[in-house]
Amino acid sequence: MKSNKKTLMAFKSMLENEQEYYDFEEMISTIVEETKLLKNKEMGEHTLSTDECGIEWDGKEVCNLDDFVSSFANIFVQKIGNMLESFVGEEINCYFEDED
Repeated sequence: MKSNKKTLMAFKSMLENEQEYYDFEEMISTIVEETKLLKNKEMGEHTLSTDECGIEWDGKEVCNLDDFVSSFANIFVQKIGNMLESFVGEEINCYFEDED
């Protein structure tokens, strides 16, 4: 079975044109919150925002977490789009288990 170009390109377009289909920043915030990594017992249910956290090395600030997460997420979406495009016209049977 070959991959469906229209489906792959529609999904790629959705990823790249987030303002028309979903709120990218809201999705990233939700994912960060779901990790449950930006809080501790003393904070109760409160979760730090990524713009309240910094990344340091050897006592020097490298960047804030919000900038890192935003940049990482944008690059990640771009790479996923490239992967989708590479599937166009390719055989995809190898990604499905044999049902025999």
